[in-house]
Amino acid sequence: MKVLFLILLVLLAGKSSAAELDFAVTTLKAPGVDSIDLTLDEIVTIALQYNRNIKDREFAVKSNRLSLGASRNIFDIKIKPLSSINYSSENEEEVTVWQAGGSVSKIFQTGITVDLKPSIAKGDSEYDMGVGFSLAVPLLRGFGSDVVLNNIYSSEFALIKSARTLHRQRVNTMLETIATVYSLVKEQQLIDLYNNQIKQLKNHLKFTLIKERIGLARSMDIYRAEIRIREVGDSLNFARERVENAMDRLKTILAFPLEQSLLVRAPLMYSFVTLGLDEAVSIALKNRLEINQANADISEAVRRSKVAYQNTLPEINLEATYTRRGRSSEFDRLFILDEDLFFIGLTSTTDFARSAEKSGWAQSKIVVDREYLLSETVKESIIGEVRRVMNSMEKAENRIMLRREQITHATGKLRFSQVKFQHGEADNFDLIESQVQLQRAKANLVSDEILYIINGYRLRATMGTLLEFKGI
Repeated sequence: MKVLFLILLVLLAGKSSAAELDFAVTTLKAPGVDSIDLTLDEIVTIALQYNRNIKDREFAVKSNRLSLGASRNIFDIKIKPLSSINYSSENEEEVTVWQAGGSVSKIFQTGITVDLKPSIAKGDSEYDMGVGFSLAVPLLRGFGSDVVLNNIYSSEFALIKSARTLHRQRVNTMLETIATVYSLVKEQQLIDLYNNQIKQLKNHLKFTLIKERIGLARSMDIYRAEIRIREVGDSLNFARERVENAMDRLKTILAFPLEQSLLVRAPLMYSFVTLGLDEAVSIALKNRLEINQANADISEAVRRSKVAYQNTLPEINLEATYTRRGRSSEFDRLFILDEDLFFIGLTSTTDFARSAEKSGWAQSKIVVDREYLLSETVKESIIGEVRRVMNSMEKAENRIMLRREQITHATGKLRFSQVKFQHGEADNFDLIESQVQLQRAKANLVSDEILYIINGYRLRATMGTLLEFKGI
C-alpha cells in the first residue's frame, strides 16, 4: 500500500522544472485603448524624441540661438527715420518748425561707428537741408573686438553650453528609460518565479493533505506549506504593484497617457566586461562633454576678465563730423549745398577712480581661479564615477557566479529533501527551507543580472560613449 501511494505521488508531481522566463512585461488594458508593443530600442527612441525634460532643454537651445542672432544684429546697417513738428509761441509770435530725415549707421568690430544723416527742415522763414557724416572712434575703453564682440561671445558660449546640457539630459533620460525597462523585466521574472513556486507549493500541499489522511504526515507539515504559500503570495502582490508603478514611471518618461497599455520587450543578453579601469578612465576623460564644458568655462572666464580689464581704462573717444549744408528761403534753391561744417575733438565721460570697474576686474580674476579649481573637481568626479561603476560591475559579476553556485546547491538540496519527504523519512521543514533557498538564489541572480546590464549602459554613459553628441 505504501509503495502504491509513493507511485501516486510521483505521478501527481510530474516534472517540476522551472518555467521558461518571458522577457516581456505588459499592463492591464484600459477599455477602448489599444495596447502598444515596444522593444527596448523603440522605447529609447521615443523617449529621446518626446520626453518633456528633453523638450524643455531643446527650448533653451532655441532661445539661446535667437539670442545669438539678436547679438549679431548689432553689426547690421541700421536705418532710422527722423521726423518732428514743433510749435512755439513767444512775444505774440507763432513759429512752426518741421524736420524730416534719417540716419544710416554701422558699428564695426573694432568699435568704430560711422553715421550718415541726411535731413531737411523748415523754419519760420527759410529751409535748411544738409547731409552729415560722423565718425566715432574709442581710443582706450571700448576699443577692440574683445569688447565689441563681448555679447556675441557670451551668446555663443550660452548656446554651446545649452547644447551640452541638452545632450546630458538626453543621456540621463536614456539611462532612466533603460533602468526603468529593466526594472520591469526584473519584476516580471520575479512574478514568474513566484507563480511557479506557488504552483509547486500547492502541489506539495495536495500531496501533504493526502499523506496526512493516511498518517504519513502531520498537521504541522500542512501549516508550513500554507504559511509559505501566503508568504510567496504576498511577494507576488508586491512585485505586481512594483510593475504598475514602474510602468507608470515609464509612461511619464515617454510622455504617454497613464491609461495607455504597453507591452515592453527587452533582451537579457550580456557579457562580462574585460575593459581595464585605467583604459575606461582614459576614454572618459577624452569623451565626456563635462571636460569640454569645464575647459570652455575657463576660456570664457579668461575672456571676460580681459573685458573687465578693458573697462578699467579711461573712456576717451575721438569724434569727427562733417556736414554739407544749404539754406534758402526758396525751396527750389534748397538743393544747392554750399556750406561746409567740420568738427573734430576728444570726449570723455569717465570718472577718475573707476572703483566699480576695478572691483569687477578683481572679481573676474577670482572667477578664473575658481573655474580652474572646478575643472579639476569635474575630472575627479568623472574618474570617481567610472571607478564606482566598474567596481559595482566587478562585484555584480562575482555575485552572479556565486548565485549560480547557490542555485546548483539549492537545487540538489531540494531534490534530496523531496525524496526524503516522499519516502516518509523526514517532515517538510527541510523541503520548504530548500525551496526558500532556491527561490532566494534565483531572485538574487535575476537582480544581479539586471543590475549588471544596467551598469553596462551606465559605464558607457560615464565614458561618454553611450550617445553621440551631434553639436549644434
